[in-house]
Amino acid sequence: MPDGALTHWLFGKMPAHGDFVSRGIDPGVRDELDRWLTAEMGRGQAVWGGEFDQRYEAAPVWHFVDRRGADEWSGGILCASTDRVGRRFPLMFASAAADCSGAVMASAGCLDLVGQAFAEGWDADRLAEAVLVPDSLPWHPEGPSWALVGEDGPVIEYAGRTPAGVIERMLEMAA
Repeated sequence: MPDGALTHWLFGKMPAHGDFVSRGIDPGVRDELDRWLTAEMGRGQAVWGGEFDQRYEAAPVWHFVDRRGADEWSGGILCASTDRVGRRFPLMFASAAADCSGAVMASAGCLDLVGQAFAEGWDADRLAEAVLVPDSLPWHPEGPSWALVGEDGPVIEYAGRTPAGVIERMLEMAA
């Protein structure tokens, strides 16, 4: 989603910080993602009302693949998160890739890194500088796409860069 060369980028909230964090991402893209995710959170809260908090805490992770230009691929995740004082807002974390299949593998590696970051209390700088180990996923998109991926492949898949309904849908799928 960011323009230009990148390794990792992130935007959202992390438990180690008191407010929003952003690393490796153009301010214009960050603002676009902020508007999109703020609207998505509002939709999710409107739909789920009193169940929102419980569902948010149990929500599955979205994997995504993005492409800008001919050769600028990235793969990452969007997951439920909070800041240090418990304010809810998702975290997006992604890494550059050479092509679409590499972006899928980067997305899987991003999930592993964010899991480690949350478990060990990493800050945004440590996450942004961490070494990503690509992994496999049973998902084979052909372009920009989002998926809630189960063991047998995508359970839900949306095409596009910033699809409507991602927060609402992840809350629906929460156990």
